[in-house]
Amino acid sequence: MIKRFVTVLSILLLSPASLSALEAVSFGTPEVTLVKDFEKGGRKVLRYEHDSIPEWGYAKPQQDYFYLLPLADNPGKKPLHVVLHSAGCSGDAALDRAFKHPDWFHYMGLEDQIILYLDCRKNRNDWWWGAHSIRKEKEKYADAYSPAEKRVLTTIEWVIQTYKIDRNRVYLSGISMGGSGSLGIGMRRGDIFAAVNVAVPAGIEHIEHRMFGKDVPDPPLLVNFSAPNDNWSKDQEKLIAYFKDMKFPLVFAWGPHGHQSSVAGYHPAAQLFPWRSIRKNEAYPVFSNASTDKNYPGFKNATGGDESGQIGALFRWETITDTPGNFQIDLRLVNKTELRPALKAEIDLPNTAQTAVSFRRLQSFRTEAGQTYQWSLSREGETLQSGAAKADEAGLLTIGKLQLNDQSARLEVRN
Repeated sequence: MIKRFVTVLSILLLSPASLSALEAVSFGTPEVTLVKDFEKGGRKVLRYEHDSIPEWGYAKPQQDYFYLLPLADNPGKKPLHVVLHSAGCSGDAALDRAFKHPDWFHYMGLEDQIILYLDCRKNRNDWWWGAHSIRKEKEKYADAYSPAEKRVLTTIEWVIQTYKIDRNRVYLSGISMGGSGSLGIGMRRGDIFAAVNVAVPAGIEHIEHRMFGKDVPDPPLLVNFSAPNDNWSKDQEKLIAYFKDMKFPLVFAWGPHGHQSSVAGYHPAAQLFPWRSIRKNEAYPVFSNASTDKNYPGFKNATGGDESGQIGALFRWETITDTPGNFQIDLRLVNKTELRPALKAEIDLPNTAQTAVSFRRLQSFRTEAGQTYQWSLSREGETLQSGAAKADEAGLLTIGKLQLNDQSARLEVRN
């Protein structure tokens, strides 16, 4: 029996006058129809279809589909994993490949997640998840979303509302073209996504247009696997430099693996980085100038860095306290025992690091531009380091030269 679902898709709870086109979480009210349900690999799969609506701005009407893997009894408050497929794929193919390659976590969600597979192959006006439309008309889409981006965001919001998703646990991932789309659509929307994970992203034009030089919310944490010998990896060094300059959260891994969907050859600390445990309503640290970071060699190894390596992948943390007057977070390095599932050979894993740490997505603790804060790093009641740090002109607080190892240490900042 065909079931019809019509939902009024809301936007952020702001007045229309205060809401820009790039802040909306959905656009219009499409009629979404369930046309098929079946089982695959032990999971229930639902195929939905819908027509385009005028609010999306397509030149010609079109029909699209998406797949959803729900959980039994629609329990609510569960995480959502959103998948954007590659140029060699489609929504149909991405669904098939997820079950054929369960280790491709960019396509395969976790058992306790609701999973959404979108499509941008059926209608080529959406190609590259909207990036090609932006390339053709940059001025038109400077402060407005392209039709494909509007459709993607509207569909995600429909799923969030219809399936009562936990808004603090929405994750986005993609391979190749889907990696480009995940960067461009996801990284400026820290108000929607908790974390973004991409494999061999095919270009940075989309994220550069949407995020670079723009005032954006604290972004999702980004995990990025790229291969310098991949023709699509051009300008990844530009992304690394921008994130470093802005102190945005980045876990970056690379190696001479070409344009491959599997990330099995990359650094195990990046493979097993717990990105799907990141929550949108929890503060996170940004590590920079870490002594454990390797040097990315640039496109085609043009700058002569390390053939393989990682940036930021070795750090782990747990936010403990986030109140108006006090912020505490436990920091450490990952250890070999945690990485055993991804180790194919013995790895030289450092057990000490010096790093600067900044704080984003603070919930109750507030930092103000130019204000000085006292901090201390301790373990089991013993103070290891202490000092004072001043927030920069944007209000971002950075504490430099912290000495960390694989034993958890508590960093406390006082207002």
